[in-house]
Amino acid sequence: MKIVSHIGRLGLAFVSLALFACSDGEDPATPSPARKPTPAATAPAAPVAPESDAPPDERSPQQLTSQGRAVYMSNCIACHNMDPKLDGALGPAVEGSSRELLEARIMRAAYPAGYTPKRDSKVMIALPYLSNEIDALTAYLNP
Repeated sequence: MKIVSHIGRLGLAFVSLALFACSDGEDPATPSPARKPTPAATAPAAPVAPESDAPPDERSPQQLTSQGRAVYMSNCIACHNMDPKLDGALGPAVEGSSRELLEARIMRAAYPAGYTPKRDSKVMIALPYLSNEIDALTAYLNP
């Protein structure tokens, strides 16, 4: 029983030390003229934005490809491989996918008429919030 209480106190001391080491040693409730919040600490995280403010249909080929890569890395690599030429854990390789296939999969989680799927799974869900990015994904996946 004595050993358990010593281990508990030791654990508490370790956690306290770790928390103190992560701080700057000042009481956060005490205002200090030297302590100013950093911009990163006060600003909300920025979403992945298009490289240009131009509407999707007015982006240059380079902007489309760059935006397509950002969209792919943000939304697709959880199932597909980071390298679209390679199969992913759940999804197949997608390099060379046609716009028709991408639109069907992204908007309806379906396949175009007559298309034979690479895998016989029904894992992918529709991602209609990416409707404005289908051209960008097509540009990225078809270099």
